[in-house]
Amino acid sequence: SVYYGNLSVGTPAQVMTIDFDTGSSDLLIPSSACTTCVRPFYEPSTSTSFTNSDVAFNTSFVDGTTASGVVAAETISVGTLSVVNQAFAVVTASTDHFDRPNSGLMGLAFESIAQTKATPWFFNLANQGSLASNLFSFYLTRQEAEGSELCIGCIDSTKFTGQPEYFPLVPGNATQAVWDIVSDGLTYNNTVVTRRLAAIIDSGTANILIPPSQAAALYANIPGAQLYTDGKQYTFPCASAATIGQIGFTFTGSSTVFNIQPSRFNLGAIEQGSDMCLGAIFSSGSEDNVAWVGDAFMSSWYSIFDYGNMRVGFAQAV
Repeated sequence: SVYYGNLSVGTPAQVMTIDFDTGSSDLLIPSSACTTCVRPFYEPSTSTSFTNSDVAFNTSFVDGTTASGVVAAETISVGTLSVVNQAFAVVTASTDHFDRPNSGLMGLAFESIAQTKATPWFFNLANQGSLASNLFSFYLTRQEAEGSELCIGCIDSTKFTGQPEYFPLVPGNATQAVWDIVSDGLTYNNTVVTRRLAAIIDSGTANILIPPSQAAALYANIPGAQLYTDGKQYTFPCASAATIGQIGFTFTGSSTVFNIQPSRFNLGAIEQGSDMCLGAIFSSGSEDNVAWVGDAFMSSWYSIFDYGNMRVGFAQAV
């Protein structure tokens, strides 16, 4: 359900487990005061570089998760890359959704949606000239295999085949909020079956969310598919999983169809012993013409988030 890695906080360094999320912009790190968070916890009292601003913090996410606490500043490092006096949220309370294997979350989207009103860590790193290239890229393995990678300031050409194709961000200027590009629609067997969408490439979302009418249009092509009881997920007969057509995205300016690996579309039986399986494309519940394109897509395509050129690139993941 989530990809995560290590991040170091403070002096001496305290190692947290962090979900690297391109769909949000705040750095959230839990303290031991948060009873619904998971370890490891950050202990401000043991760090000599901690600065408390006494500014309250509150945020919420699309899945209903909420978190609150105070804004502080610290030395924040991923590997050998560090930002001093990075503003972040010390989480002291949250909903029980904030209980994944990772303890915290690092937003990699743009400052305009940061609830802390702070420049996110990656952009501070880029703006201070610490990177060879002002970009980062993801390789996400499938079926819980080892080897997922976040490459900060770099592109790992061993993780994909062919050449990346790039697509400009919308609007692509100082008001940028998320990493969104224009999709001409989803495809079934290389035929577009939905309308044009604003596609937000979101590493913090496990699956793919699209407007209800467009989810219905897509699943109308899959024999036996039906809306699940929650009104957002779709099921289909597990027996037909191997014969479902290819499902993918098109992006404006390219003739390439970016198909999703069949193993990532099929989330498995809805419960043990059931003959109905869940699809990884859900209804978002909102007719806003926005697609949240998460890990079910990104694990099929090496994904490059290019701040220097305000664009997103994809290449076929190995």
